[in-house]
Amino acid sequence: MKFKATLIYLILKIYGSLCKIELDDSAIKNYDKPVIFAFWHEVILFTPLAYDKKRPLKILQSTHKDGILASMVINKFGLQTVWGSSNREPIKALKSMINELKNGYSIGITPDGPKGPPRKLKKGILELAYLTKSPIVPVVGEFSNYFRINSWDRMIIPKPFSKVKFTMREPIFIRSKKEFDEKAKLIEGILNESG
Repeated sequence: MKFKATLIYLILKIYGSLCKIELDDSAIKNYDKPVIFAFWHEVILFTPLAYDKKRPLKILQSTHKDGILASMVINKFGLQTVWGSSNREPIKALKSMINELKNGYSIGITPDGPKGPPRKLKKGILELAYLTKSPIVPVVGEFSNYFRINSWDRMIIPKPFSKVKFTMREPIFIRSKKEFDEKAKLIEGILNESG
């Protein structure tokens, strides 16, 4: 698996060098506390290439075989992992993320992962934001030219020489459990601008 992870990492680095990758984090430049980054699973492939590492960050990964491989790849990009899954031991995952946020790490989550349905936000991310008072920062991925693969999330693969832009949007705080449905629709609407 180490060889496969190294190979994927090298392919991504080379492929990424053929694209113009941009990160707009202006919406959170003046917010120096940990945040919860949310991005759809379909845009995940190029996020490690765009992240500037200004904030200590851990990405939520499933303990499934695919999650372990993905973790090995993102570790090569200098990003760390927090283990857990909405399908397997969700309470354990929630506690782990709460601890990481308290320790100063921001958390990256694909709230429609690990297996979908696509573009449907699971409520765990709202619970995490509510319990920790850390804001959710939606991350929108925009691609000037791309194709999609035949996977559950219809993952986006930017075409060579295309422009890839990730935009961190305004932080969204969850003050009350009564806001869950309203904020879920708001975050879904923002994330659906990806593509």
